[in-house]
Amino acid sequence: MPRHISILFPGQGSQHIGMLDNLPTELVESFRGLALKALSFDLIDLIKNGNEEDLNKTSITQPAILLTSFIYYKHLQNLTNIKADLMCGHSLGEYSALVASNSITLDDALKLVYQRGLLMERSVKGSMYAILNTDIDIINDFCMKVRDDENMIVSTANINSPKQIVIAGENSAVEMVVSDLKNNGHKKCIKLNVAVASHCKLMEKASNEFENLINKVEINFPECNIIHNTTASITENISDLKKNLVLHLINPVLWSQSMHYINSLNGIIIECGPGKVLSGLAKSNGIKNIFTSSSENFFYDIKSAL
Repeated sequence: MPRHISILFPGQGSQHIGMLDNLPTELVESFRGLALKALSFDLIDLIKNGNEEDLNKTSITQPAILLTSFIYYKHLQNLTNIKADLMCGHSLGEYSALVASNSITLDDALKLVYQRGLLMERSVKGSMYAILNTDIDIINDFCMKVRDDENMIVSTANINSPKQIVIAGENSAVEMVVSDLKNNGHKKCIKLNVAVASHCKLMEKASNEFENLINKVEINFPECNIIHNTTASITENISDLKKNLVLHLINPVLWSQSMHYINSLNGIIIECGPGKVLSGLAKSNGIKNIFTSSSENFFYDIKSAL
């Protein structure tokens, strides 16, 4: 009996110059024209020959990771003929999952996430911290205290694993929460190198404007199950799917809950895209049977597992 296959797509933070270099040149080049037409600039050249500062701009990072992840997926399909039973993407990676499942065309998705990135860049500036080895209830209590006492925005943004929670919000509010955590013995607080504070109320204006954009895009029901970040569950209709994408900007990423569900399926799990961030998070969620598409021995290992 074939094993259940889940494919995970990474989000912002996995990007780096040259992240297409391990993929066949002919395959990469076959997407150059489409990407150039969709965005009016040469995204592939930027990924291959650009600089980190440009690549790390949210409006560039999002289409860059989407395109790279999708090409990894096509390479995976070409060499293994894998058919996924379920897909999931971390934050921006959810759009890669929708493209791979034929819910949104690559052309539309590139345009959409580019505009999404621009909206996020125009939002009120904020910051994000990863809080390690601290119970989420403790983190939520400190966030609530700052929100109530100071009337400022700060909240849980990514529940990556039981040992890694990311908070986001206004700069001073986030710093207050971090200070309170450290003063109470929770010392492992790492500031993230991000230009925008995602998945919190600072994105409310961007979320409202993004709703107008998403309603203009043709979206089909995915050909395989998609777990959505905002609910850690599978949607049953297009209306809920669109709603999740809008709320995605202001609601937390329920990644740990999503991984718990995927792990219960006892199948093969593949991180498909640049880097190994999701493989690390999988292990911190108790998952062992994950394969990383950017690793040197990936295709040998995955064929053996199948």
